[in-house]
Amino acid sequence: MEQVSDFWAATRVISEALDGLDHAAVSHMSDTEKVRAMTCLRTLSRRLDVSARVVTDVVSKACAVDRATGLMLSDFLAREEGRSASEGLGEVHRAAAITANSQVRDAALAGTITPEHAVAIGQQMRTLPVGEMTRDEEDAAAGQFIDAARSTAPGQLSRKTASILETAAPRLAPSPRDRAGRTAARRKHAVAERRFCWGEDGNGSIWFSGKLPELEGRTLIGTLQAFTEKGRQAERAEREALRAQRNQGVISSRQYLALRRETDARGARTTAQRMADALVDAAHLLAGKGLVPSAGGQPPRIVVTIGYQYLRDALQGMIDAGTFEGEVPVHAGTLRRLCCDAQILPVVLGSDSQTMDVGRSERLVTPGIRRALEHRDGGCIYPGCTVPGHLCQAHHVCPFWDGGATSLDNLVLVCRHHHAVV
Repeated sequence: MEQVSDFWAATRVISEALDGLDHAAVSHMSDTEKVRAMTCLRTLSRRLDVSARVVTDVVSKACAVDRATGLMLSDFLAREEGRSASEGLGEVHRAAAITANSQVRDAALAGTITPEHAVAIGQQMRTLPVGEMTRDEEDAAAGQFIDAARSTAPGQLSRKTASILETAAPRLAPSPRDRAGRTAARRKHAVAERRFCWGEDGNGSIWFSGKLPELEGRTLIGTLQAFTEKGRQAERAEREALRAQRNQGVISSRQYLALRRETDARGARTTAQRMADALVDAAHLLAGKGLVPSAGGQPPRIVVTIGYQYLRDALQGMIDAGTFEGEVPVHAGTLRRLCCDAQILPVVLGSDSQTMDVGRSERLVTPGIRRALEHRDGGCIYPGCTVPGHLCQAHHVCPFWDGGATSLDNLVLVCRHHHAVV
């Protein structure tokens, strides 16, 4: 009972100490003290986080929530903390990973390693042949992981696992031939699992999801990181140039502050936002240098559709919007920005929604006819086929060699596969 009383007494002390923190006092500290205050509180926060997870694992192993409330622990955490069920389950698993080895748990409680490192180490310890390792070998492996955590990000600790096993328990380490076989199998699995998907979120954005084999993925990450670092360097250079212009009297202090606000707003982007911008910048760079390959004989482009009456209204300044392919609305301001880089084709529709004009006519399957085909057919006309128009080929209904005209009413879009069928 005395231990229980001590536990609750300690939690009260922590709670009272947090209540007594004067956050406003930090603004009066020197820069060095501010950094020290931040580091101190962040370390304490991590230690409290680990303490909460250690107790969470105790509750999990004792099935205390189940007996006290009739709920699973993951569901209880989801309800009490406003999490999803999967997030609640993830908390349970992470708590178990931290406490899997007492040495790792104690290092995390002491603040020697972060909670994220403790979770990563716990997960990697489970990949070792712990059942065949002696207690000393297991402790040696845990100690090496803890040492590695001081200079290695949590997500990179898995790269240390093989060498740690060789050092801590060399008798259990796989042979070079076994390692080569596992590496080859891992690569084969990663290649088979590669994917890249996207879709519209219905709120003006397009989501992306996927994964790549490690080599290709790191190439992409390195490229995007290079773009983000270039952006940061440009922001630093711009700030330095503004300071120099102010000091030289080229701009006033008022102008300097206004320009700095704009620069600081760009600098406030999150890492995720910077990476997203880097991906777009990379795509624009490829397109600007003419390095984007063509599909179906045409380079990628944006088609903007506008009805005839809307066109008349637009000329009179009465409207300010259009649509992308797929009837997705787009603001005219966005369109004007896109027009600087993209190939924009105006498709004018009559009152019955038939294509009236797609630009000047040319001989054979001209770009204009091709674009009209894509607008009319939308994609491969073969029943059930979902291949989009820009990846399809133009097919003559009445063969060209049999006198068929290369005109809109004698052409249809079919994908490469179905072109061989029709």
